[in-house]
Amino acid sequence: MTPDLAGARYRRLPTSAGPVDLWWHVSPRRPPLRGRALLEHAVAAHCARPTAEVTVVADPLGRPALPLSGFPPLRLSAAHSGPVTVAAVLPVRHPGTLLGVDVEHLAAPPSAQLLDLALTVAERAALAELPPALRLSGFLSLWTAKEAVAKAVGWPLLRALVDVEIGLRPRPVLARLGRDRAPRGWLLVPLQLPGRPHTATLALHDPPQRLRPSRPHRPPLRPCRSPNPRREHPPWTSPGTSP
Repeated sequence: MTPDLAGARYRRLPTSAGPVDLWWHVSPRRPPLRGRALLEHAVAAHCARPTAEVTVVADPLGRPALPLSGFPPLRLSAAHSGPVTVAAVLPVRHPGTLLGVDVEHLAAPPSAQLLDLALTVAERAALAELPPALRLSGFLSLWTAKEAVAKAVGWPLLRALVDVEIGLRPRPVLARLGRDRAPRGWLLVPLQLPGRPHTATLALHDPPQRLRPSRPHRPPLRPCRSPNPRREHPPWTSPGTSP
């Protein structure tokens, strides 16, 4: 059955890793729109091709991907929370380009048990420094950033709880990735979806020039374009970059 994509909204976000096509959809009824369906819609719009020609599969790490032939290289990610589904598409400029997105919503502050489970010692300390009125939004910023990074690298959520550490102030940055205590080339973009209480974060990895592996030239595949190339929209917030 064809999913109901009426009301799907789009923004193009210019970033240092390249333009990201961000889509979001609010389902009027349960169940919410599947991330795969919104991703296929987003890829079809990006490439000006019928949705029926697009099939999103999983790569060896479980990340959404496209078949190896017939499409230009794109990084894909999707998430949902309650009725809200988000999807992101990024053209690959370098083999090390990565993309992840997450969205969450909590109506009440997290419990102490959830904080102990979800955050590292440093993250809990940073959260405790915030005024009480800001701790819920601070927790959601940390949580969505951790999960977005984990999705980008293809790690399961349980590993993200201990091996992805986010610095919260003055803006979210990736402070540690596994044993790497100075991860480079990462960009965290906090997003507020218009009219929704949800918190969303986009994580991108654009490797520094000296760390980019070379690759042989290949003839271009069928060109893609943005869904509306004459209208580009700025991001909702200024992105933070990791050192």
